[in-house]
Amino acid sequence: MLTGRMRPNDGAHKSFALVFSGGGARGLSHAGVLKALVARGYVPSAIVGVSMGAVVGATYALNDDWYDELVGMDTSGFPATPDFRLPGLVARMRGLRTALLAARDMYFGWGAGARTETWGRNVLSDLTQGKNLEDGRVPVFVCATDMLSGERVVYGKGRAADYVYASAALAGILPPLTDDPHVLMDGAYADIAPIDIARASGAEVVIAVDPSQRETTTGPQNGVQAMLRSVEVCQNQHARLRFAQADLVIRPEFSQTIGTLEFKFKRHCIAAGTVAIRSAYTEIAALLDLSPEDQATASA
Repeated sequence: MLTGRMRPNDGAHKSFALVFSGGGARGLSHAGVLKALVARGYVPSAIVGVSMGAVVGATYALNDDWYDELVGMDTSGFPATPDFRLPGLVARMRGLRTALLAARDMYFGWGAGARTETWGRNVLSDLTQGKNLEDGRVPVFVCATDMLSGERVVYGKGRAADYVYASAALAGILPPLTDDPHVLMDGAYADIAPIDIARASGAEVVIAVDPSQRETTTGPQNGVQAMLRSVEVCQNQHARLRFAQADLVIRPEFSQTIGTLEFKFKRHCIAAGTVAIRSAYTEIAALLDLSPEDQATASA
């Protein structure tokens, strides 16, 4: 058990931990999930986050205005991905220029997002209000991958902005975080759904959220899109095994294919999380609502 981290709920329902996996822009569906759960009176006892799930989980735990700030999060600094589907010579030339810049940045540096690393860190610092992970209203754990050992590294203490950055640092896009003796990058590489960490928090129930798109209607149009999609494909089988260990898995549905870095669809992704919870209210109530006997015990 992760000692000293569990906090009791108000007795209105069983304690539960949320596991928020990655997914880039689609991972913002976690914000919709949380909003809908809390509005229904289901307040998590702990949150475990990977990549964008770490961003949402830490923001919820550390920022009173978490939802509005996630909805209004500045996404202007995320690297553009070339889109050759747009018609017209000018659009295609712009796509080619973006592709060439991305190739240059990946070959001679850490990737297309390295130029905006400072911007990204500032965004995360604002979202988490410069706090430490242990300062949250609920325990929050973020997971990263040690690129030296290939193992999962879990943080429940320390500067939130740093470890959330490490958990979301996509290879080929952003530089790693060096935290001696670790060199840390996106947590999804080692474990996209750390169900065991949620169990170790002491929660009675574990609910995981999977915003992945196992199938897409549009194939990759360039190397960057192919790289990001290939990572998702490689993770899918491992993800099935990990998510199967949760008591309930929530899978938001998206009306169109949304790429990892397509943050222009962030509001659509958030809404998808809200809809997914509303559709699963019966299952959630069956898992979390207290029986009359439990209520009597809780009030005693």
